[in-house]
Formats: sequence, C-alpha cells, structure tokens
Amino acid sequence: MDHLSIYEDTIRRFAACEEIPAPFRTEEIARRMGVIAEQLLIDNGKFNLTAITDPEEIFYKHILDSVICADVIPAGEDVTLLDVGSGAGFPSLPIAACRPNVRVTAMDATAKKCMHMNDTAATAQISNFAAVSGRAEEFSRTKLYREQFDFVTARAVARLPILAELCLPFVKVGGCFIAMKGKTAPEELEYSIHGLQKLGGKVEDSRKYFVPGDENPRYLLTIRKISPTPAAYPRQYAQMAKKPL
Repeated sequence: MDHLSIYEDTIRRFAACEEIPAPFRTEEIARRMGVIAEQLLIDNGKFNLTAITDPEEIFYKHILDSVICADVIPAGEDVTLLDVGSGAGFPSLPIAACRPNVRVTAMDATAKKCMHMNDTAATAQISNFAAVSGRAEEFSRTKLYREQFDFVTARAVARLPILAELCLPFVKVGGCFIAMKGKTAPEELEYSIHGLQKLGGKVEDSRKYFVPGDENPRYLLTIRKISPTPAAYPRQYAQMAKKPL
C-alpha cells in the first residue's frame, strides 16, 4: 500500500470505527489522523519509529489507542499536557489533534523522533503541539517543567513503579498522571501503591478496554496528584531500575 492509500485508508477507518468517541468524529480530525499515519510510514525508514507497519495495526494499536486516551482529557483553554517518552508521537499527536485547546508537549530522549513529531504536527496543521528532546529525570528537576502540567501521559515506557517516579514530578498538585498500560497493569498497580504515596499520588481510576486485533486488555490508570513530590525524586534511572519505590 502506498503512502497516499495509507492516508485515505486511515480516514476511512476513522470514519467507520465505532470505538471512536462521538466528539472526535469530524472530517478535520480524521484528516489529521491520516497525515499522522502517512508520516509515520514515510519517516519510519529513516528513524526506526515503529515495528508496526501494517495500516490496520497502525490504526488500531497506535491511533485508536491514543484517541481513547484523549477521551479522558478535558478540553480547556488553559489545560496543559506532557507526554513522556512519546517516541513516534503516541499518544501525544492524536491527543493534540483531538483536543485543539489542550497545549500538548511531547518529550523524548531521541532528537530524531522529536523531529519526526514536530514535522508531522506541522504537516497535519496541529498548532497546539511541540516536541522537545530530553530525559525525564533531568527535565523534571527544572522550574520550567517540575509540577507545571495538568496532565502527564506515558505509554509503553517502563513498569509502573519506575514510570510513576519519572512522571509524577511533572504533574501539578490536583492534576493527573495517566499511565497507558497493557495486561500486566493490575499486577503493576498492586506493587506501586506505596511508591505512589511517596511521590504524592493516589489512584483515582482504572479503565479497562480492548482494541480490535488484540485479545489482551489495555488499561488507562488515572493517578491524581494530591501533594507535592519530594525533592529527592526522581532519582537517576539506574537507581529506579535497581530499587523501585
């Protein structure tokens, strides 16, 4: 399938997909998703962005999955969101496409992936998006980023005890960290309760869902920030991995 066909195929799938929340069923959002899918395959050969190259899998496992996450983000003029370890731009690019009033920042340690994301946003005319290159454990110690975001998302980055230590320092008190996890989410959550308390977080919701073509459940874990994260966190990544909270 050529790139133009992938663009058109994604638009058709988006329009026909019953799992797409009603507020997002617009021609403009469908067009933006087509661009996101098209650019993913155009750039994949250069930047090694994803192992998923089948158009149907791209739609369900990347785009639909991200749009489901967008549905739990409220639309508001002053809402800010940071996506940690955004990679090829999921869920950050679809969230920005679906929620034009949310200011979305995508963070990834690989500069080439950030280039791909920014170029895709420009091509898709997604103006409320910016990708920055850096490491979460370093950026979260700066005044510009620490406890500055209403929402922080992360998908397939690390197990929850490590992920929470990377992400919760970015969240404002009163805001939410939304972890997109796979079938091991309940087990990971069980082992994270103590660490979440240390970091100022409290589990608020766990939403289980499925995407077509994948028999395994997925989860959106919503963790509310109820108190400031102590200055000692996050630790260096090697310390987190060796001794999770």
